[in-house]
Amino acid sequence: MLPVFRNINVFPLKHTNRPVNPFDLCHLIRIRLCSSKASAVKEFEDPEISHAEGSAVTISNQFELLSDVMTPLWKMPYDEQLRAKHNWSQSVVRMINERVNANRKEKRRLNVTPKIYHVKSSPVIMEYRNKDEFSIRNGADGHPKTVGFFIGSTASDNAVCVPGTHVITMREKHKKIAQNFEQYIRTSELPVCTDFRPGGGNWRRLIVRSNEEGNTLAVAVCHPQLLSQERLIEEQQRLKEYFTSGPGKDDCPQSLYFQACPHARCTNEQAPFVLLHGKPFLEEHMWGKTFRISPDSFFQINTQAAEVLYETILKQANLTPRSTLLDVCCGVGPISILAADRVRGCVGIESVRDAVLDAKFNAKINNATNVDFFYGLAERLTERIIEELNLATDIVAVLNPGRAGLDPRVLRLLYKCPQISTVIYVSCKADMPSTLKNFVQLLTEGNFKLNSVTPVDLFPHTWHTELILKFIR
Repeated sequence: MLPVFRNINVFPLKHTNRPVNPFDLCHLIRIRLCSSKASAVKEFEDPEISHAEGSAVTISNQFELLSDVMTPLWKMPYDEQLRAKHNWSQSVVRMINERVNANRKEKRRLNVTPKIYHVKSSPVIMEYRNKDEFSIRNGADGHPKTVGFFIGSTASDNAVCVPGTHVITMREKHKKIAQNFEQYIRTSELPVCTDFRPGGGNWRRLIVRSNEEGNTLAVAVCHPQLLSQERLIEEQQRLKEYFTSGPGKDDCPQSLYFQACPHARCTNEQAPFVLLHGKPFLEEHMWGKTFRISPDSFFQINTQAAEVLYETILKQANLTPRSTLLDVCCGVGPISILAADRVRGCVGIESVRDAVLDAKFNAKINNATNVDFFYGLAERLTERIIEELNLATDIVAVLNPGRAGLDPRVLRLLYKCPQISTVIYVSCKADMPSTLKNFVQLLTEGNFKLNSVTPVDLFPHTWHTELILKFIR
């Protein structure tokens, strides 16, 4: 068995004999570990996380409690984590069976019996997160400008913000940038944002991303409230000086952005990302390909495990030179670009404008000349794109939506298209009711068969598991 903490130096937390219940712990995870593409969830409406065993968060126990919330399996050896995730994958298939047969008029039961593969493990299980989103609020010591992650509920005003100092899935560079940002905002006159209404404060959160080479990109997010443009520019300049020539210069990110966002979430179109220092993009490399990533673009949270994920998707898609790949929710285009050499052509759909710009750029620099990407909602674009693919003889659809799944109209268009005989559905939250509803729709209305389920562990030490579901007809 592979010990969780082999050859690493972590904070010596007190071990407990508390039993681990996977289905209870699933609901404890409030932090967006899946980095959903559909980021319309409002920060102040997130569901509550109970303090572990009802314990109050204190200076002495805060780090262990945060580890239990963010990495609930951190005390479990990795091979046991994989077995537990395999069992969870089986439970998802049972849920699908229950829902498929719940409203069937026929007396004969429809048995959904896919081949369930063993969980594909992550090549790296420590410090694998390439993106972290830090909140700002009262810490365990009562300081109102503590940068970290919530334990408790902001809606009921009992949230405590705990630094991610000892979270084993986070990269050290992310932690250092967050620590420096905390020191900076404690010198700033601007208060923390606790309410979107006027007078509710300014500092919102810090987003830190990095690539496998160790380059970092940070975005400081601030609610503008009634601040003048001159005051915002002044704060931007102070932040830049802090990181480029001040106390934070040793941990200065390669790219430093500032965003004045008046809502729970803002795209670059709604509130532009202002580049204060460095390069405008991160670059990541996979399979000899280069991918540009903008601050607003989605990219899988675990790069090395994403390579395993994409390799598995392309293998299961059974692509041929006659195939056309329809890549729904394509992000910056990795699946299409990696598949380009194997197929007749690829068409990607993505709802984030900057991600589409990245995808087009990525196709160009990787000489993927048979790939194109379109900006817009899948429910608005899919029909037109399928019509334009009327001469294609074999279309393979790869669906990679956020946690909420896809609009039923998209699935209806897919199963009405006679050229589509294979649908690869990639889900980071396969047990959500809306996602299960997608699966049932493909099986019942679409008359697809669930051929196989392959779990891929993109999130070691958590209950999150990426599932690849292959539907055929």
